[in-house]
Amino acid sequence: MSTEAARVMPMPGTTAPSNERKRRRRGAEADKERNGSLVLYFLGAGSENEGQPIVLKEPFSNEGGAMVESLKRDVPYYRVEVWRSRAIVKEGTVEIKKEPVSART
Repeated sequence: MSTEAARVMPMPGTTAPSNERKRRRRGAEADKERNGSLVLYFLGAGSENEGQPIVLKEPFSNEGGAMVESLKRDVPYYRVEVWRSRAIVKEGTVEIKKEPVSART
Protein backbone atom coordinates (compact mmCIF):
# COMPACT_ATOMS: atom_id res chain seq x y z
CA MET A 1 0.00 0.00 0.00
CA SER A 2 1.06 3.51 -0.69
CA THR A 3 1.31 6.01 2.13
CA GLU A 4 1.04 9.08 -0.12
CA ALA A 5 -1.83 11.43 0.68
CA ALA A 6 -4.01 12.82 -2.08
CA ARG A 7 -3.53 16.50 -2.75
CA VAL A 8 -6.34 18.80 -3.70
CA MET A 9 -5.27 21.43 -6.17
CA PRO A 10 -7.49 24.33 -7.27
CA MET A 11 -8.67 24.33 -10.88
CA PRO A 12 -7.23 27.19 -12.89
CA GLY A 13 -9.73 29.90 -13.75
CA THR A 14 -12.06 29.20 -10.84
CA THR A 15 -12.66 31.47 -7.92
CA ALA A 16 -13.31 30.62 -4.34
CA PRO A 17 -17.01 30.76 -3.45
CA SER A 18 -18.04 33.97 -1.81
CA ASN A 19 -20.37 34.22 1.15
CA GLU A 20 -22.97 36.00 -1.00
CA ARG A 21 -25.84 33.95 -2.33
CA LYS A 22 -26.59 34.30 -6.01
CA ARG A 23 -30.25 34.68 -6.88
CA ARG A 24 -31.71 32.99 -9.91
CA ARG A 25 -34.46 34.62 -11.87
CA ARG A 26 -37.16 32.28 -13.01
CA GLY A 27 -39.82 32.10 -15.66
CA ALA A 28 -41.04 35.13 -17.55
CA GLU A 29 -38.83 37.54 -15.62
CA ALA A 30 -35.71 35.73 -16.81
CA ASP A 31 -37.04 35.64 -20.38
CA LYS A 32 -37.81 39.35 -20.38
CA GLU A 33 -34.34 40.27 -19.25
CA ARG A 34 -32.50 37.72 -21.36
CA ASN A 35 -33.55 39.12 -24.71
CA GLY A 36 -35.20 42.35 -23.60
CA SER A 37 -38.56 41.68 -25.24
CA LEU A 38 -41.97 41.37 -23.65
CA VAL A 39 -43.07 37.72 -23.34
CA LEU A 40 -46.76 36.79 -23.15
CA TYR A 41 -48.46 33.40 -22.66
CA PHE A 42 -51.83 32.33 -24.07
CA LEU A 43 -53.98 29.23 -24.33
CA GLY A 44 -55.06 28.45 -27.85
CA ALA A 45 -58.59 27.68 -28.99
CA GLY A 46 -59.12 24.04 -29.97
CA SER A 47 -56.63 21.19 -29.95
CA GLU A 48 -54.56 21.60 -33.11
CA ASN A 49 -54.81 24.25 -35.79
CA GLU A 50 -54.70 22.26 -39.02
CA GLY A 51 -54.15 25.03 -41.53
CA GLN A 52 -56.43 27.35 -39.58
CA PRO A 53 -55.37 30.69 -38.10
CA ILE A 54 -54.15 30.53 -34.51
CA VAL A 55 -56.63 31.95 -32.01
CA LEU A 56 -55.07 33.19 -28.77
CA LYS A 57 -57.91 32.65 -26.35
CA GLU A 58 -56.88 33.16 -22.72
CA PRO A 59 -53.85 35.14 -21.42
CA PHE A 60 -51.68 33.93 -18.54
CA SER A 61 -49.18 35.86 -16.43
CA ASN A 62 -46.55 33.11 -16.47
CA GLU A 63 -45.56 30.05 -18.45
CA GLY A 64 -46.18 27.64 -15.57
CA GLY A 65 -49.86 28.54 -15.35
CA ALA A 66 -50.26 28.26 -19.12
CA MET A 67 -48.56 24.85 -19.14
CA VAL A 68 -50.81 23.45 -16.40
CA GLU A 69 -54.02 24.68 -18.03
CA SER A 70 -52.81 23.42 -21.40
CA LEU A 71 -52.37 19.98 -19.91
CA LYS A 72 -55.74 20.04 -18.12
CA ARG A 73 -57.71 21.19 -21.16
CA ASP A 74 -55.65 19.34 -23.78
CA VAL A 75 -55.14 22.50 -25.84
CA PRO A 76 -51.90 24.12 -27.00
CA TYR A 77 -50.40 27.12 -25.27
CA TYR A 78 -48.37 29.79 -27.01
CA ARG A 79 -45.37 31.82 -25.92
CA VAL A 80 -45.35 35.15 -27.75
CA GLU A 81 -42.39 37.54 -27.85
CA VAL A 82 -43.28 41.11 -28.75
CA TRP A 83 -40.92 43.05 -31.04
CA ARG A 84 -41.11 46.26 -33.08
CA SER A 85 -39.44 46.92 -36.44
CA ARG A 86 -37.29 50.01 -36.86
CA ALA A 87 -35.82 51.42 -40.06
CA ILE A 88 -32.30 52.83 -39.84
CA VAL A 89 -31.19 55.00 -42.78
CA LYS A 90 -27.42 55.24 -43.29
CA GLU A 91 -25.66 56.67 -46.32
CA GLY A 92 -28.59 56.08 -48.65
CA THR A 93 -29.34 52.51 -47.50
CA VAL A 94 -32.13 51.34 -45.29
CA GLU A 95 -31.55 48.67 -42.69
CA ILE A 96 -34.44 47.13 -40.78
CA LYS A 97 -33.77 46.06 -37.20
CA LYS A 98 -35.98 44.59 -34.55
CA GLU A 99 -36.30 46.23 -31.16
CA PRO A 100 -37.73 44.62 -28.06
CA VAL A 101 -41.01 45.96 -26.77
CA SER A 102 -40.96 46.30 -23.01
CA ALA A 103 -43.91 45.88 -20.69
CA ARG A 104 -43.96 49.65 -20.16
CA THR A 105 -44.52 50.65 -23.81
